[in-house]
Amino acid sequence: MLTVGYGRGQTQQISVRKERVAEVRRWLDNYQKLKETIEQICELNHDLLRPDPTKPHPGRKRRD
Repeated sequence: MLTVGYGRGQTQQISVRKERVAEVRRWLDNYQKLKETIEQICELNHDLLRPDPTKPHPGRKRRD
């Protein structure tokens, strides 16, 4: 039995045939690895988008 979680607390159970269990486990492992990689990429992008407070911002004019 495979339980899939959806948003808002909804879940669905799916029966998996015995001969497909190993395959489904591989798919789930691949999914987890992909999800972790995407999360790492997002963190890197956030770091790149954060301004460096030690550098002046080119193109910005100071208002006095």
